[in-house]
Amino acid sequence: MIEIQDLSLQLGKFKITALNLMINTGEYFVLLGPTGSGKTVLLESIAGLRSIEAGKIFINEKEVTSKKPEERNISICYQDLALFPHMRVKDNIKYGLRFRKDHNDMKYKENFETLVELLRINHILDRYPVFLSGGEKQRVALARALIVAPDILLLDEPLAALHSGMKAAIEAELKKLHETLKITILMVTHDFKEAYYLADRVGIIKDGSIMQIGPINEVFEKPASVFTADFVDMKNLITINELKKKPVFQVLFKHIDEIGAEFIGIRPENIVVSNTYIDDCCCFLGRISYIRNNGIFREIDISSDGALFKAYLTANSCNELQLLEGKEVFFGIDASRVAAIK
Repeated sequence: MIEIQDLSLQLGKFKITALNLMINTGEYFVLLGPTGSGKTVLLESIAGLRSIEAGKIFINEKEVTSKKPEERNISICYQDLALFPHMRVKDNIKYGLRFRKDHNDMKYKENFETLVELLRINHILDRYPVFLSGGEKQRVALARALIVAPDILLLDEPLAALHSGMKAAIEAELKKLHETLKITILMVTHDFKEAYYLADRVGIIKDGSIMQIGPINEVFEKPASVFTADFVDMKNLITINELKKKPVFQVLFKHIDEIGAEFIGIRPENIVVSNTYIDDCCCFLGRISYIRNNGIFREIDISSDGALFKAYLTANSCNELQLLEGKEVFFGIDASRVAAIK
C-alpha cells in the first residue's frame, strides 16, 4: 500500500502542491500524463530519491517520509535499465543484496531461482549486458529489482525502448509477475495499450496535480474534465449548448444529469456505422466527410445536422460497408455511454 498525503515540492518552475494518492496493497496502478507532468518526480519522491518540502508518505501504513531510500524497501526500475556492463547477468541481479544485512538469507536464493524461472533467463545468466537483446535486458532489470522482495515496485516507462513485439512479451511477463508475486506496482507510461492490459486502476496527472483516478474503463469512458477527455483521446467532445439547439440530438441527454456539465464526450470506438437504420441505440443520419487511414483502423468523420462526429472502424468493416467520402450513412450511439464533462 502507498499513501501520499499533501505532498508538495518544487523543482525550478515545476511544482507539486498538496498531492494526495492512495494505491492499494497488491494493486497494479498506472500513472498517465503528458511529458513534464510530474510522473517521474512523484516516483522518485516515493522512493526517497527526491526531497519533499511538505506532506507525508506511507508504505504499508508506516510513515517513510524521512527514511533513506534503502530503508523503504522499494525498488525502482527506469527506462534506461542501468545494468552494470562489467558484471554478468547473475551478478547484476544479485547486486542489490550487498546492501542487505541479511543478504545470505536463503529466501534470496529462493527469490533468485523463482525469478529466473518466471522471467525465463536461466540461459543468459553468464552473459554480459552487451550481449543481451532489449527484452533480455528488461527481464534482467526486473529480476534485479525484485530479488530483494520489495514492498513496492516502481516502474518508470519500462517498455518505452522496446519494439512492439518485444513490448507485448514483456507486458505478459509483468502481468504474470504481478499475479504470482502479489506485489504492489506503480508504473508510469505514455502507452494506453499498456495501461489497458496491465492496470487495475489508473491516475491522470497534469502539472503536478492528479486530475482523475479510477478503473481504466471508467477514466477512459467517463473523463471528469476536458483535459482528461482530450488526453485519453475521447475525440468526440461536443458543447451541450450547441447540441441542445438541434432537436435531433436531444435523445443523447437522457442519461446526462450532472449539474454544470458543459460538454458531452463519446469515444469514437463507441459509434456504430451502418448502411441501414440501427434499432437498439440512438440512431442518426449523416454524411461521411472524411476517411483517414490510421493503419489498423479507419477514422471516419461524419457530418450530421451541423455537428461533426468521429468513429473508428476496422478496415474490413469499411470495406464491407463500402464507405466512401460523401456517402450517406446511419450512425448509432448508446446514450448510456455518453459522458458528461465539465
